[in-house]
Amino acid sequence: MTDPAYRFSWAAGLAFAGLCLAFNFPGRMNVDTLFAFVAGTTPGLANNWHSATLGWIWSMAMPWLGQPTSGLLVQALLFGLFAGVLPPRPRGARAQAAFAGELVLRLILAASLGYVGKDAMMALCLMIATQWLRRVTTRRLGVVDAMLVVAVAFLFLLSKAPNFLVLVVAAAIVLPFLLQSPKLYGVLVVAALLIGMLAIPLNRTVDRVLFHARDLHPDKQIVLFDLAGISVRSGKNAFAGVPGWPSARLPPPESCYVPYMWDSFAAWAPCGGYARAYDGLDAVMTRHWLSAIATHPIAYLRHRLDYVGYLMESQDHATWGIDGDAVNDATDPAARAVMARNLDAMHATMTIASWAPSPMTPAPRWLERHVFKFAKAQAFALLACLAVLLANWIQRQNGIRLGAVLAAALGTGNVAMLAVFGVADPTRYVLPTIVLAYLALLAMLWPARPAPPRDAPQPEHDRAAMTHGAPRADCGQAVPLSAAHGIVAASVLAS
Repeated sequence: MTDPAYRFSWAAGLAFAGLCLAFNFPGRMNVDTLFAFVAGTTPGLANNWHSATLGWIWSMAMPWLGQPTSGLLVQALLFGLFAGVLPPRPRGARAQAAFAGELVLRLILAASLGYVGKDAMMALCLMIATQWLRRVTTRRLGVVDAMLVVAVAFLFLLSKAPNFLVLVVAAAIVLPFLLQSPKLYGVLVVAALLIGMLAIPLNRTVDRVLFHARDLHPDKQIVLFDLAGISVRSGKNAFAGVPGWPSARLPPPESCYVPYMWDSFAAWAPCGGYARAYDGLDAVMTRHWLSAIATHPIAYLRHRLDYVGYLMESQDHATWGIDGDAVNDATDPAARAVMARNLDAMHATMTIASWAPSPMTPAPRWLERHVFKFAKAQAFALLACLAVLLANWIQRQNGIRLGAVLAAALGTGNVAMLAVFGVADPTRYVLPTIVLAYLALLAMLWPARPAPPRDAPQPEHDRAAMTHGAPRADCGQAVPLSAAHGIVAASVLAS
């Protein structure tokens, strides 16, 4: 059993992109996106606290459209690349239910992913990769397909350096479905890890060379958060051994630490001395962080598990989606004041268009609240991804649903990345996992028939298709997933 034959429709893609624009025009955003807009377009203000690459991409149409409309257009077009990959015409009740589910999901996402933000961009990249790679089961992966997947993979990696771990974990999950050699599996996973880790220097090089971004030491978030957590869990001040660290002038870490957020150590917070002291000791602190993890692995593990527990329980949905808050909301004077205050602090003269609800807003808000933002949606999404992987593993001898496995593996990989590198608990960080869980469940809902025996006579139209290099499947027909197909998909994913 495998995926039905998906195809890409430019008309559908443009229609869904237009719907995304209509739901969100002129665009919604949070404070982090505002900083990225300003840093990405204002000479002398470029920095690497937020992705300089995203700031630049969001601003490509800014001279003509302004912000946040330029950013909204970029995300709407990316959404079209995802939503334009269509399933076959449904036949039967189960296929009709799956088709209806895919349509409803696209309608909700058209509204939710129109909020201009890093997490929405990450979700879009993973969704596009899943949609286009799943087609490898029914057609040969073309050059354009591969280039698109590699392009969104690079965009994903440049959005946030730790994102490499999402792809590495996803590759490690997918490969056992496709390979029988443990030795080859180990080689490929290690290769994926080593290649993925190049994303860290790649991010820094792109920021420094292409965007001339000032280094604000964004690594301080994870280093300070983890060292404080180790200090509290081990009972020993993990900062004390850092050469030149001003322990005497700083409050003890246990008085600043909260298990779900690094912000208490930020420069603007009561314990901001930690962030200021870090800037002059960046390399030393990074090495000490790794040493502290190796020295106190149990304390580190308890700290990270506590964080994951808070992340799974979080009800902080305010910073994403059409049902969340927008810093440019014309109906919210407090939000507008926050935006004006931040623009003044950056000495920026950028004009930001205001967004206001329209008659199209209430319905997607209600749907988003009940589909994506219900209590413990994050835990549901993770469990759904794990269940999909388990179901495919059990039936792997009969073929797997590559679309479901890819989506579930990437969704699980996102949680794994947050478990290692997460520093705050708003649910927007789990948005990619929530969206991918629904994609995986819908992929499992589509009906598929067992593939015909290998020695069975081949239909005339299939022989004709094979002579042109790619087997094709009718609606609902299953095509066995070969190891060659899977290695292609997993290799592109790992790259």
